[in-house]
Amino acid sequence: MLLKRLVFFGGKGGVGKSTLACALSLALSEFGKTLLLSIDPAHSLSHIMQTELNVSPKEVKENLYAAELDGERLVIDYAERVLRSLKELVPSLGSGLREYARYMASSPTALDTAMLDRVVDFLYEGYDYVVLDSAPTGQMVRLFQTMHMVSAWFDLLQKVAKSRAKVEAFMGREDNLTRLIASRKERIELLIKTIRERGLLLIVANEEPLSLQEAKELQEKLEGTVKVIRVMNRSMSKGALTVEYVESPYGLEGLKRLKLERLIQEVLT
Repeated sequence: MLLKRLVFFGGKGGVGKSTLACALSLALSEFGKTLLLSIDPAHSLSHIMQTELNVSPKEVKENLYAAELDGERLVIDYAERVLRSLKELVPSLGSGLREYARYMASSPTALDTAMLDRVVDFLYEGYDYVVLDSAPTGQMVRLFQTMHMVSAWFDLLQKVAKSRAKVEAFMGREDNLTRLIASRKERIELLIKTIRERGLLLIVANEEPLSLQEAKELQEKLEGTVKVIRVMNRSMSKGALTVEYVESPYGLEGLKRLKLERLIQEVLT
């Protein structure tokens, strides 16, 4: 894996997370191949970068790629892929799997699981830096909680599958369920390990009290899970990690006007 940093942007809605994610990604592309992903259902990268994006990474400029993931499509594809594998192993599950996949599409936990699974794919695609533009605080917390919950769930499934494998072996039949569960667990554990070793959560706030309170709460909830740095955006005060206000920072040239030198240094170290 070539990945050097996996960067998450979190914080209250409207504080400029997406704009900073675009600007930082543009800056990081000078140091290596960079991917910017929106996992926010209300995508705004296309508007900020002033280029049309879709679910597949598009080369915006040399070394910079961007995409806006379709959560609903991801969760349906993920559910059908996993359930199809289960159907091959347990044919008696029958046609109810597709209906179950449809119901899963409306589950927030299933959405987060599918998003995380897709992010794992990108870790192997040769990027030096991956930047994730997330939805506001609630989804960010749920995303990290889901990651650890799914890992614990796979632990339980492995125990059940091992017991089943013993019965199948006694009956002289091959059992691949244990292998399937182990492969899914390896993917989520890789992500947890990557976040622990190379992850960085940038919590964006401004000088508005509710924004500061939400940033404080998010930091308290996720500190220890990932390296956390708070960023003050559109700030009038001078500080180590403040980003001064810039008029209309849109399009690649507009984004370059944001002064991110100290923030870039934190990401590169």
